[in-house]
Amino acid sequence: MDYFFGFKSVISQPEAEPSPADTVLRLVERVTSSTLLEDKRDACRAIKALSKKYRLEVGAHGLDALIEVLNGQPDLETSSFVLETLCNVTSSEVFEEEGVGSPVGEQFTEIFLKKAENVISVITLLDEYDFHVRLPAIRLLMNLLNNKSKEMQEIVLACPMGVAKLIDILSDSRDFVRNEALLLLIQLTKSNANIQNIIAYERGFDQLFQVVRSEGYSDGGIVVDDSLQLMLNLLKRNASNQTVFREESCMKHITPFFQSCQQSEGGDPTGSWSIQKISNVHSMLQVVRTLVSPANATQVVSPAQKNVAGCGLLSELCALLMSPGVPADILSEIICTVGESIRGCRSNQEFFGQVMASSSPPRTALVVLLMSMVNEKQPVPLRASVLYCFECFLYKNDFSQGQIIQALLPTSAEAMQQISAGQLLCGGLFSTDCLSHWLSSVALSHALVNNTNNRELLLRVHLAIAKDVAPVSLLQQAFSILQLGGKLQTRLGILTLLSTWLADSPNSVAQFLKLPNAVAFLTALVASNEHDDQEVLVQSLCAFLLGLCVVYNNDANSNFSKESLCQLITKRIGVETFVDKLAEIAKHEVYSKALKHPQIRINTAADIQFDHEFCRLYKGLEGVIAKAVAPPTSPKGAESPSESMALAKYKDVIREQDGQIQHLRQRLAALEGGHIAAQSKIEELNVNVQHLQDQNTLLKAQRNNNVIIDEGEPSTPPPESSTDKLVKELEALRLDNERLRGQLEEQQQAANHYVGIPPSNGLAVEFASTQSASIMDSFTTHEDVQVCSFFRQPESTSAANPLEPELKAVKSRLEAMEAELGDSQKRLADSLSVNAGLEDEIERVKKDQEDLLVLLADQDGQVLKYKDRLKNLGQTVSEDEDDELDDLAGDDELSV
Repeated sequence: MDYFFGFKSVISQPEAEPSPADTVLRLVERVTSSTLLEDKRDACRAIKALSKKYRLEVGAHGLDALIEVLNGQPDLETSSFVLETLCNVTSSEVFEEEGVGSPVGEQFTEIFLKKAENVISVITLLDEYDFHVRLPAIRLLMNLLNNKSKEMQEIVLACPMGVAKLIDILSDSRDFVRNEALLLLIQLTKSNANIQNIIAYERGFDQLFQVVRSEGYSDGGIVVDDSLQLMLNLLKRNASNQTVFREESCMKHITPFFQSCQQSEGGDPTGSWSIQKISNVHSMLQVVRTLVSPANATQVVSPAQKNVAGCGLLSELCALLMSPGVPADILSEIICTVGESIRGCRSNQEFFGQVMASSSPPRTALVVLLMSMVNEKQPVPLRASVLYCFECFLYKNDFSQGQIIQALLPTSAEAMQQISAGQLLCGGLFSTDCLSHWLSSVALSHALVNNTNNRELLLRVHLAIAKDVAPVSLLQQAFSILQLGGKLQTRLGILTLLSTWLADSPNSVAQFLKLPNAVAFLTALVASNEHDDQEVLVQSLCAFLLGLCVVYNNDANSNFSKESLCQLITKRIGVETFVDKLAEIAKHEVYSKALKHPQIRINTAADIQFDHEFCRLYKGLEGVIAKAVAPPTSPKGAESPSESMALAKYKDVIREQDGQIQHLRQRLAALEGGHIAAQSKIEELNVNVQHLQDQNTLLKAQRNNNVIIDEGEPSTPPPESSTDKLVKELEALRLDNERLRGQLEEQQQAANHYVGIPPSNGLAVEFASTQSASIMDSFTTHEDVQVCSFFRQPESTSAANPLEPELKAVKSRLEAMEAELGDSQKRLADSLSVNAGLEDEIERVKKDQEDLLVLLADQDGQVLKYKDRLKNLGQTVSEDEDDELDDLAGDDELSV
């Protein structure tokens, strides 16, 4: 310690002050070389003090030493110093002590993460309850995650019980430690489904709801918002976690949250919501919407919607919806949440239709919301959210769709005095606000989606815009608004309503075609040569509406039948121009956005142009309309009779030539097959000819040299005993011939030695024998057998050869063996023929025996049948007869 203080006194002197790098190096050397725990701890404390101002030097020279200390399981105080130093080194922010400079935390993070054991050592220290260790360990993990998130997520996943240790910190009684753990888990769960699933299976939802409850629900601080953000990370686009959330009955923990909102609001009706409360409620609404979002699978959404109603959450949301003092943005989010909670769920839709608002006279919540939608003073996001909720209320709800249309039909005077949803929508059509036009038109079109009956009923609706004006049909009123022009949203809304109305409704198309100037107006708009982006959209919608009149035309109006409309499009517009105008909608960016999600995503009122259901309708019918209009009237397809005849003639010629080509191909294939077979036959004949030529050559050589050749003909091999006998005799002959050949050569040498004059012609004895194995094969494969050949000695020396009689004896024995072999083959052939005849006789006897057995079996069945009939008639059958019958049956079985 004295040395350390002395060192400090030395460096405090300006003239002897070392550089920061030297100071860090000395401290690092003390860390690595000190054997006393106190010296190592003091050195780590000093390095920590320098780590903010001289971060680059500490990281460059001391990072490895600090990691080594960390992995060596030091005491708690030393661990605290090391962790805090590493936090400063890996931080991505620039400290005030550093001055101006680029952050180097990411580079040191990369070095630290080269070994996964470093992160595992930090996670292991989370087990320590001392906040001086646990808190810097959490902050160090947060820095590593911020700098290298993907690598850190993989290492944490590989660490045993790594995620579980982080979840356990949520139950820490010290708020500052728990809050840091929350921030760490939020960063850790981003875009990693595996970590999300582990947290959910470790009962992470219960831990988070416990934190929300302890913080005071909606009135809590930012910790509540952080907990809900972590919950959103676990649930978004994760169907398995949504299932876990539902199965663990976590939905019931959300209901008290919204109950607390009403209680706090009821206690202070004049008070406003704080910014934090708005954020907390918004986050909780996002959690609910994540569970019931239409983007999820139906098997996930449907149980979640039932849970929302079953735990009372839907009732609390509706009560909060009707409560005064709720901020507009929160009210919009509540309306969307209620809409998605009832979308496609009949029971929830019925419940929402019966919710009453606290107003005088009493009105349903749906009517109150629609009144807000057509009110131009309300915020645009709120009006758009009401439209979305109304769409969800009518989605797959034929009964509610019918109620909306039935309210517009003529009824009693008392019923007409009550304001209905349909009346509000029709009133919105005649508003001076263009956005009200669009919202009312689209909302009314949703009452007609997939409902042909409502399209027919809506034709009976008549409206009067003034008391002294005769009522006209709603169809004519809508078309009149379209003819007046107006702003873009007004025309787009009316065209959307008319398109939904006419689709799949021939009667509606027939009524529309009866309107004065309807077809002429649409044709003129489509044929106009406007290049403004907004006008192009209107022209495209008019082309779509005109195409619907072609596709769903029942030819009730002779002036505007399907064929006449196609001709009109061809003459006035042109098929190519019509198809191009029709396709303009799909090229627009607003169309792509509206097609992705049922809810309208807007920033300003001008962004509202297309509806999701209309985009789906257009996508399904665009190709149908193009096919209905283009093929009959295409200029390329229009041909004169002469051209048609010539084309048909050419087609016949091509068809005939194609048939000839196929026939020639078949013949070519057959000829190629015959050619291959002929070549194989020729090769076989060539082999046979070569074999015969070899035999002929051999015979000529034998004849010229007077050699006896035993050439066996291919025949059936002799019996096994004769063959063995012949093989043994041939073997003996081979040995005798070899012995005689040796003697001849010795005598020849002796004669040459004594006489001294070589004879004119020497004795040439040539012996060629095959091995016994080849002889055996020759008997079985019918090949020719070549026996040894002896060339005679000339007459001049024959008298001097005493072995000539023995050679003659050998030849005679060979001839006898050949004769015996021929006799054996003949006897074998006779035996085979006799055997074949015997086999035929045996087969005939077996067949006769089988026939006899069948007859006996039939006779036995007849006897038993007659016996049964005698017994039934009361006749007595003796036991001897029974025994005889049984014996007979037994004999039959034995013979079989």
